[in-house]
Amino acid sequence: MTTTPFAFLCDEPAIEPLATLMGRGWELQPQLDGEGNLERFTGAFTWTDDGYVDALRVKSKTDAAAIRVDHAGGKVREHDGDALTILHQLIELPAPSSPLAPRLVLGSAPQLWTP
Repeated sequence: MTTTPFAFLCDEPAIEPLATLMGRGWELQPQLDGEGNLERFTGAFTWTDDGYVDALRVKSKTDAAAIRVDHAGGKVREHDGDALTILHQLIELPAPSSPLAPRLVLGSAPQLWTP
């Protein structure tokens, strides 16, 4: 039997947080390599009332990252680590309107200069 780097997603510890995010309206997208194999999956959730976006990238059980950006593209939260930890952190992350939510902008993408 061949296992993939994403077989862990079918195990009990990972199914619960993944199902929770999908139940909250997260859009998850598989990213396939040239041979049609799952290379990574990404996900995003837009907080329409606040203009914030949470995003997720999972390459393997030990390589995942998440970010939250504000309505102006300012990065207010970014973490990387193992997939299960990142999934649980996203579930526990307060809504942007919560007093406990991160708001301090840590950085932003450079703006394209146009003449």
